[in-house]
Amino acid sequence: MLRGVMSDERVDSTEATALVRWLLEGGLAGIGLTKTHALQRAVVREAAERWPQWWNGDLFGPPNREAELPVLEATHAALRETRLLRRQRETLRTTARGRALLADPDTLLEALHEDLSLGGDFQASAWSSIEGVLHEFGPLPDEQLAVIVSSLLRSEGWTETGGATIDPVTLGGALQPLLWLAEGYGLLRRSPRTETPTLEVTPAGHRLAAGPGPASSPAAPGDTALVFDAELVNVRGVAGRLAVLERQPLTALHDAIQQAFGWWDDHLYSFWLDGSFFGDDEVERTTPDAPDEGVATADVPIAELGLEIGQRIGYVFDFGDDWRVRVTVRERVGAEADEYPRVLELRGTPPPQYAAIEE
Repeated sequence: MLRGVMSDERVDSTEATALVRWLLEGGLAGIGLTKTHALQRAVVREAAERWPQWWNGDLFGPPNREAELPVLEATHAALRETRLLRRQRETLRTTARGRALLADPDTLLEALHEDLSLGGDFQASAWSSIEGVLHEFGPLPDEQLAVIVSSLLRSEGWTETGGATIDPVTLGGALQPLLWLAEGYGLLRRSPRTETPTLEVTPAGHRLAAGPGPASSPAAPGDTALVFDAELVNVRGVAGRLAVLERQPLTALHDAIQQAFGWWDDHLYSFWLDGSFFGDDEVERTTPDAPDEGVATADVPIAELGLEIGQRIGYVFDFGDDWRVRVTVRERVGAEADEYPRVLELRGTPPPQYAAIEE
C-alpha cells in the first residue's frame, strides 16, 4: 500500500545525511578541487551558507579554505576513504557505490554508522563509548564526555603510547577529528554557540545507538519456556522476572537481563550454574565471543544444561563494575505465541549502568 508521508526513520535519515548527500549529489556532475585536492573555495562557501553552525560568517566573513570547516574536511576525506567519492585529476566524482547509497538514505546512514563502528581499532572503540554515553546521559560538555570516555577506554585495555594511562585532556584533543566526522555523518550535533557548548546524539543517531535490540525468537507449538527470577545483588529491591525458551541459548537469558536492567551489552559476562559468583571453571559459562581458555561458552541451549526448578545461577556482568545478579529457576511453562526472551515483570528502579560524573 502506498503511503502519503515518509516514515519517521526515513525523515531522520534524510536529515542526518544532508551533508553527505550534498557531496554525493555534487559528485554526480563533478566537484572542482584545488591543486592540493581540497574542495574549491566556492564549494566551501556554499557549505558554510547551508550549515552556518560550522562557520561564524558574521564574525569572520566567508571562509576561503576547506580546512576552515573541519566538519566538511573530515567528511570529504572519509567519503574518499570509503570509496563513495573518488578523485579524477582535479575533480571529485561519485562512485557507483556512492550513487547506489545516495538513492537510499536509510542504507546510507547505516553505512556511515558502520564506518565509525566497525574495525576493532581505537576509533571504533572510542566511537562506541561516545555514542553509548551520549545516548544514555544526553548532551554533555566536551570535557565531561572526555572524562567518561577515557574511563571506559581504560577499562577496555587502551593506553597511550608507551603504556601510560589515558589522560582525559589528551584524549579530548585526540577525539576531535572523530567528533567532526560524526557531525558530518549526521550522528552527532553540537549545541548552538553558548557559554558551555555540548555534544548530543541526533534523533537518527539515537535510533542507531539503540540497535536492533536482543535477538528474539517466536514461540512454536509445543515450545516450553523457563521463567527466572533475577535479583540485582548490588542494589536492594531491584529484580525482574524473565522468560526464555528452553531451546534458546543461555545467551538469551543474558539478553533478557540486559533488557530488564537497561544495560548496554558492552562488557564480558559469565554464568555460574552452582549459584556462586566467580566460582569454579567447571560450572562457568561465559561470553561466547571472548571465552577464557578452558571455560565453556554460554552459547549452549538451555535445555542441555539440565536446570531444575529452584536452582540458583550466579551471573556477573562487566568484571570491572561487577554487576551481580542472582538468578533462580522459578517454573517451566508452555510458551505463549510471543517473542522470547521476554521481561515479564520489573520491580524497583535499576540504577544507571554508568554513574554521571559531577563537574
